[in-house]
Amino acid sequence: MWKVFLVISSVILGGAAYLSYSNMEVVKERIAQVAEQNQLLEARQASLAKTNEEVAQLEQSIQMLKDEAEKLGTEKIDLDAKLVEAQSNEKAQAAKLVTAKEDLEEARSLMGNIAKVEALQKEMNQIRAQVEEAEIEVVQMEGAAAAAKVEADRLSKVTEELKALRLDQEAGLIRGEFQSEIRNAYNQWGFVVVQGGNDQGVVNRAQMDVYRRGQPICKLLVTSVEPTYSVADIIPGSLAPGQSVQMGDTVVKTVRAMTTTAPSAPAGGAAAPAATAPDEGASPAPAPAADDPFGGGMSAPAAEPDPFGGSAPAEPDPFGGGGGAMEGGDAPAAPATPAEPDPFQ
Repeated sequence: MWKVFLVISSVILGGAAYLSYSNMEVVKERIAQVAEQNQLLEARQASLAKTNEEVAQLEQSIQMLKDEAEKLGTEKIDLDAKLVEAQSNEKAQAAKLVTAKEDLEEARSLMGNIAKVEALQKEMNQIRAQVEEAEIEVVQMEGAAAAAKVEADRLSKVTEELKALRLDQEAGLIRGEFQSEIRNAYNQWGFVVVQGGNDQGVVNRAQMDVYRRGQPICKLLVTSVEPTYSVADIIPGSLAPGQSVQMGDTVVKTVRAMTTTAPSAPAGGAAAPAATAPDEGASPAPAPAADDPFGGGMSAPAAEPDPFGGSAPAEPDPFGGGGGAMEGGDAPAAPATPAEPDPFQ
């Protein structure tokens, strides 16, 4: 009888050892996944610091342009003063020229004093030379003043353009046309990698729409920008039911409508309707289907597998980890994420 008890005890001890070994592997795998998430967070913080440095550099450039514009304005004032002085000198020289002509006429009437006539002619030539020099100087000053005005206008336009660029970057607006495609999709973690970055005009916090064969898939929010690619989160609640983002899907920037209020109608008349103008320079998005997932009535997004121990995800781990089911049995599935309201509607 004691042999039977000994066999049963051995089986129980073996099962306990096996369960302890399985739980140790799961703990190690979760620790590795937490470390990878920390590395991703540090990378995003470094990208944010880099963006802040670029904004500070832009502010410094704007301040330098303002100082240079003020300097050019001071120089223009000085040139205007010199121009007024030259015009006064020209009037004085013209008055002298009139006087000299009168003297010349008087000298001609007195033909007996040839020496005086020769002296008057010499003085006349000198006055003419001075008048010509004054005219040349006036022309040069006018040209310098015109050049200074052109340069001041150019610097003013550059300053306004830099201000507009900074405001667009702060508001997350992409300038000009932008159409690209999905480079990598990580649906289980809720983010994707888009082909195109700073070199194509992508800015942080920009919104994008994802389409496949003209049908809307979801909306994206850019969280990190590099020179040739961008990282964007899938906006919760925007993913079409039963869909997932795939490599090669078309990505275009979100067209934001700007509503301007028309002036109020006069007394007794009907109020004018508000006019809506599309975002300037935005490319038209493909026509959505009748059931638009980006409009009202959002449905809850499909439940994603738990990256810390659920069923095996359908796509590869971008951090190199081998996600899969736990040894010794299937782990319970992660609960479905509740639908969140779209903050951009």
